[in-house]
Formats: sequence, C-alpha cells, structure tokens
Amino acid sequence: MTSANLSKAAWGTLEKNGQQLMIRSYEIGVLFLPKDQDPNSKYLHVKGKQQSNASLSSYSVQLPFDVPPSPYTKDERPWMWDVKYDTPDCHGRIWSPS
Repeated sequence: MTSANLSKAAWGTLEKNGQQLMIRSYEIGVLFLPKDQDPNSKYLHVKGKQQSNASLSSYSVQLPFDVPPSPYTKDERPWMWDVKYDTPDCHGRIWSPS
C-alpha cells in the first residue's frame, strides 16, 4: 500500500488555537506492479493468503480504468478542484470554485 493523502481532509487542519490536529478522513493507495498485469487483458493477477487457511491463492482483478493508464494527449489536461472550467461536464454543469 502507498500513502495517498490527496485531500485537505486527509492532511488535517489545526484547531483549538493550534493545539489540536483534526483529520477528517484517512486515505491509502494501492500499488499495482506491471509484472502483475496480463498484457493481453485489463486484469491484474493478485496473489495472497486467504484468511481461512494459510495457502497462497491467486485471483484476477479488473480495474475501472485503463491499465497501464492512458497518457494525456496534448489537448488534455488533468482536472483540478481549484481551477474554473468553462466546458460543461456530461451533466451540463460547469465547475466554478468559489
């Protein structure tokens, strides 16, 4: 697992005159290694021990995104929460942070 901490809620904020750190959520990431990917499919092969017995088992996991991730094209840019976007999303809404 990796440490994500991508949101302010996970970073935490100081409260009570800087005497208390308030963390509202905890985040982790999971690292998938390229060696675990089947190059002919979208599946990752995972090996691990099952709780019920100590034997090593293997199973496949399909992720809801391209693996490996598709690189951005020159016309694309990553979405950022603090940037205003003039193009509506698939629901017709425009993101305009206040």
